[in-house]
Amino acid sequence: MKTFLYDLPILPDGFKFPIDYLDMVLADEFVDIEPWRFLSKDMATSLFYYSSMLLKFSGAALVPFAIIQDESGLYNDGWVVLACFDGEAKEGSSCVRIYDYSKPKLSPWDNLAYSGFSEWFSAAKEESFRYKSKRIEDKGYT
Repeated sequence: MKTFLYDLPILPDGFKFPIDYLDMVLADEFVDIEPWRFLSKDMATSLFYYSSMLLKFSGAALVPFAIIQDESGLYNDGWVVLACFDGEAKEGSSCVRIYDYSKPKLSPWDNLAYSGFSEWFSAAKEESFRYKSKRIEDKGYT
């Protein structure tokens, strides 16, 4: 499937995707950071969550790029978690805000944040390792 990236005019004024993010998703190689997955692989889900963030935070400019949607309930009891670029950050900054649907009264500014895509990606790889280990442990394959 072709990589989907949001385009003008829906992106915040002056927003540019971080180069390290673009390099990764445009390489079109499978990156296994389960339970995370990149929204660039699913246009419908991308647009759904982009519009969801616009409705929830009309005064904010959040650009979702990754999602956890673990229907097994192992991660976050099955609640959706989004990683979003902060579109209000200065141009060239790739600040990442986390929005957790299990805590709907909290804004992305009250939740976990990362200084950039690379920092988020490192944390996502560690989270993936813990998630996969827990899944194996829960199946009794220790």
